[in-house]
Amino acid sequence: MADPSPRVLVDGVLDGDVPATDRGFAYGDGVFRTIRIDGGRAWLWSDHLAKLSGDARRLGMTLGSDDQALLEAESRGLIGQDSGTLRLVVTRGSGPRGDRPPVSSRLRRVLVFQPGTPPAMPSAPRSVRLCHLRLPRLPELAGVKHLNRLPQVLARQEWPGPLPDEGLLLDGDDSLVCGTMTNLFLRQDDRMLTPALEHSGVAGIIRERLLTGSIPGMEVFRQPVTTARIAIDDLLAADEVWLTNAVVGVWPVTRLEDAEGQPLAGWEAPGRVTQALASGLARLLVSS
Repeated sequence: MADPSPRVLVDGVLDGDVPATDRGFAYGDGVFRTIRIDGGRAWLWSDHLAKLSGDARRLGMTLGSDDQALLEAESRGLIGQDSGTLRLVVTRGSGPRGDRPPVSSRLRRVLVFQPGTPPAMPSAPRSVRLCHLRLPRLPELAGVKHLNRLPQVLARQEWPGPLPDEGLLLDGDDSLVCGTMTNLFLRQDDRMLTPALEHSGVAGIIRERLLTGSIPGMEVFRQPVTTARIAIDDLLAADEVWLTNAVVGVWPVTRLEDAEGQPLAGWEAPGRVTQALASGLARLLVSS
């Protein structure tokens, strides 16, 4: 059975259109979040809104308290009591032709809700592969979830089928950065590591919660999660590997392939840390 049609709200207008003069459409000049919705509840809404606002500031846009309240009210009305995923987009709005942003503009709000059953938590082990594509180094945008997703689009075209489940992206120095839609973590003995996102990549809200220790049950992490430069050899030497994002929660990784699809490494999954994390995220889902 096909998924129900998405519900779209543009500046408060149901099934509204985004004009061709919109800078998000023309230049990727905007930010977004993808939010898990369970029975009308937006999971980790405050985290998402804080990150959306912070990312907007990085682009020189101000998402004020009135804007945030409006986004929340519109989201509640669009979702109702249904489950699915909500894509929350804020662009700089319309402006004249040219790269230079207008001195003042009215931010545009685009909400797209896709009804459906969210992924189960905890999740089954997954397979991943290294991508040929290298992420460009651009510190000014590092960590920001902006609208220009062409590197991820090109990377995801590298393998045609649904498997493996995800691709891992490196930068020009062969340092691991993140997945096409996830953040990467690994355990070496009791050390918990995630790539430092100083030059490229997207910083997700589950990653932030892991770095700040704000997930139930994290006492199993004998040391705090830290950021580091992570090379492929570090990944191959890991005792446990997992991926996170704010829709799927956690993916235990059981198999790693190279960019040609040949096996590189395998892990027993889920491992002890991944099991604890999945349980903590499931508790967080119920309580939020």
